[in-house]
Amino acid sequence: MSNSSADWFETRGEWPALAPTRVQLLAVLVAGKLLDAVSTIAVLHLRSDVFESVWLTRTLMEQFGVVAGSLITLVFAVIGVVALAESGLVIERLLPESWAPDGYPAAFRTTTYLAAGAWYGFIGVHNLLFLV
Repeated sequence: MSNSSADWFETRGEWPALAPTRVQLLAVLVAGKLLDAVSTIAVLHLRSDVFESVWLTRTLMEQFGVVAGSLITLVFAVIGVVALAESGLVIERLLPESWAPDGYPAAFRTTTYLAAGAWYGFIGVHNLLFLV
């Protein structure tokens, strides 16, 4: 007896085709961080009673101006998230069969990029709510 009706449930062969590419993940991250940067710049220009709460961003804005400081922060944030996201490959190479499960680097990369992009997007929306 064949159990061919269960074949639709098997997705392991299709996952790589559905997985987002690094470029797509980077686009989500940059879009979220850009929303954060643009909303920060807009709020700081339109409201005098609001200040930047992150020390590094605030310091860079004082040294280079609001726009340039925000863009430098964007670069730092993207580089940091990329380094963290790609560290899954290091773990897999250091511990190839003893710890890292199959697909760990891709899953960790995807989760890290999407979570960071969503977080920065959330912060951007939160910043814009100061204008309401």
